[in-house]
Amino acid sequence: KTQGYFKMAEVIENGSTSTAADEDYVVVSKDDLWKDALVKEVGGATVQMLGLDDQAHHTAYARVSEGGENVNIGAVVECMVDEGWRRVVKDIMEKKEHVEKDTHPAASLLLRLGSVWLLNETAWQKGEGSHAHRVTPDEEMTVPDWQNFTLRVHYVPDRFFVAETVDWSKPCRGLLVGPSTIVKIGEETPHVPVLEGLPDTKDGVIVYEDAAHGFSIVNKPGAMPDHATISNHAEDVVSCFRRALEERKGTTSVHVAVQQRRDGCLDTATSGLLAIATKAAFTTYMNKLLNKHQVTRHFKALVCVKDTGTLSKLEHFQSSGTIVTHYLDPKSPTPKHFYRHKPKDAKKEFLECKMRIVKIGDDKFRAACVRSVYKDSVDSSLAHRLWGPDSATPAEDLGVQYVMEVEVELLTARAQQIHGQLAALGCPIVGDFQYGGGRCEFHSQHHKWNRLALQCCELSFQEPQWKDKNHKKELVSSERKCFFRLNKGWWSEYLTQYELYHQSY
Repeated sequence: KTQGYFKMAEVIENGSTSTAADEDYVVVSKDDLWKDALVKEVGGATVQMLGLDDQAHHTAYARVSEGGENVNIGAVVECMVDEGWRRVVKDIMEKKEHVEKDTHPAASLLLRLGSVWLLNETAWQKGEGSHAHRVTPDEEMTVPDWQNFTLRVHYVPDRFFVAETVDWSKPCRGLLVGPSTIVKIGEETPHVPVLEGLPDTKDGVIVYEDAAHGFSIVNKPGAMPDHATISNHAEDVVSCFRRALEERKGTTSVHVAVQQRRDGCLDTATSGLLAIATKAAFTTYMNKLLNKHQVTRHFKALVCVKDTGTLSKLEHFQSSGTIVTHYLDPKSPTPKHFYRHKPKDAKKEFLECKMRIVKIGDDKFRAACVRSVYKDSVDSSLAHRLWGPDSATPAEDLGVQYVMEVEVELLTARAQQIHGQLAALGCPIVGDFQYGGGRCEFHSQHHKWNRLALQCCELSFQEPQWKDKNHKKELVSSERKCFFRLNKGWWSEYLTQYELYHQSY
């Protein structure tokens, strides 16, 4: 037996697989594995495919077993996509399943997204790390040695459609309209380079650029990752910013990188301020600052409040400057377990999580009611704008009476720390469905994605400067501080309208 097609990589790349649990696994040779493969003729060659029926992982493998001297990569990918579409149509017709738009891309789009990999079996068996290569569109017509190579295709890749809703080459509107975005370098407010182009139909993402010292600050949209995933190398922050920078500079030799350590990056669902290195020296510089805890980040969240007692508790933490501490079980599944007190006689390791609540609500009102007692009330309207129209009483379904903005400063960097600590205090983040905050589905351009009301709203660190050291130039800290601040999240418009309504009565 095998555990399913998602284990095929082990077999295809290594020749066989085994485990101590003999009742669940047996050794499978590569020939035995391909014996039951789907077979198609392409250009006089025999193409074998496995994994197209694995609806859980959407990863398929293919090889050309005979006559592959003239069969290119693109032809095999198109054959696999055609077979995938036949199964999708069958599910739609027979099982009445709903399929989201653009979730099953054509072969050309799969190549542009970076969803196709070429696996070198010989390199794998030799222990070489370069056994897997992501195929680019320029390699579509390549004819590999099919006796030695296997294709892996993620035919339903991760999609992050929000990447297309912003302009990666323009400054954000918040720099130009009102005090919604603040930039301070020392005591100076930098000039916005409007001559390079203003945001028009799409808002820009650039908050600040410093080409001399090699970094940019962007306002990252939520619902997209910082870095590429295994099935998508086109709709992440690094890839989008690199393409825009290459177009602006008219060259393909640009350096673009984002910190991969947890205290320097943002997770997929989180929006807000993110530092991007455009010179390798800045990556090194930021690593030094992070190691010394000299980078400050504040996060703003719109949280669910079930009772007034939670409001009072949060206000006490804020006014007293209490460092809120929880203990995380790192091996617990998501949603992870955060304990207010470290379990006694614990035999496993618990990680200490610390944060400080620096602000609650805003200057005008403490919290907004979201109950649906009166269906046509502004309270009910706010609830439906946050959680969508599918339920008549979305807040009541979650047991929520109020929503409130909370700003926190993380003092440690743990997995899902803000999510878990706020949920452990009884106030999960709006849209954080794993921790009890419900789902906030957003629809745009015939696509939909979930929005999380969590934003990195403040980022500050010492401005770098060049210094000669050992006949080399490196970045060191100057006396000036770089300060960046976002005063609005995607939910701010809803709260403003709620506030204006109550002020008129």
